Amino acid sequence: MRFAWFFLILAIGTEIAGLTAMKAAGGAYVGHAVMYGSIALSYVFLARAVKTIPVGVAYAIWEGSGVALITLVSVMVFDHVLTGREMLGLSMAVAGILLVNAGKVQEEESAA
Repeated sequence: MRFAWFFLILAIGTEIAGLTAMKAAGGAYVGHAVMYGSIALSYVFLARAVKTIPVGVAYAIWEGSGVALITLVSVMVFDHVLTGREMLGLSMAVAGILLVNAGKVQEEESAA
């Protein structure tokens, strides 16, 4: 089970790397190659994670965490300024991730 979570973390990290490369590439072919390679690797890691973690849980965490973390990268690296609506939306996404994860933990505890 620990390896599945490790693969999910790798999937999130490679997705963020790919999306950051996409923004930083600015049309350069090398940047696009890094982007495509990172995103493809992200899917490989996600596929490994869903062998153990339920698909719905893994996808929700992967996508929600990816959105929140890439937004954080955008703010810190690319000087994006968040609006109130964007902050509210990200807060709701993080709350959703926490609720999905809490449901998974409770499900595992009741099964034990």
